[in-house]
Amino acid sequence: MPEFIKKFISFFITINSGIMLVVGLFSIGDDTMAADSIWKIFVISALTALVTAGVFSINPKKPMKRGVNILIFAGHFVALCAIVFIGGTKFGWFDFSLKGLLWVAGSVGIVYAFTALIYILLANKEVKDLNKALKDYKE
Repeated sequence: MPEFIKKFISFFITINSGIMLVVGLFSIGDDTMAADSIWKIFVISALTALVTAGVFSINPKKPMKRGVNILIFAGHFVALCAIVFIGGTKFGWFDFSLKGLLWVAGSVGIVYAFTALIYILLANKEVKDLNKALKDYKE
């Protein structure tokens, strides 16, 4: 359970940063933003981080096939879009329409790419640190 909480917090921070990046990009030229939007962003960030931590806590005994991984990522993306679309329509961010759904898919895609980039960079750093530690241990 502590590992899940660490993942949740890490995903929450990264996803929240990604959402704030998207909001900032789409808000260029706007003078103000409603103060309650910050809490709404936290709610959406927490819900999507919870789902993401759950998905990435799956640890099968055998490696999964590529097709299964693709289905998991696709399902994860659809789940995130559903959370953001439902929450966003309730919060008045998007219209309940095809156009609103397309905005959500694009926004979630940007946050997904941002989060993936952060985790790829962190994983590469961890691999380098582990390799260095192994090399030092051998010497």
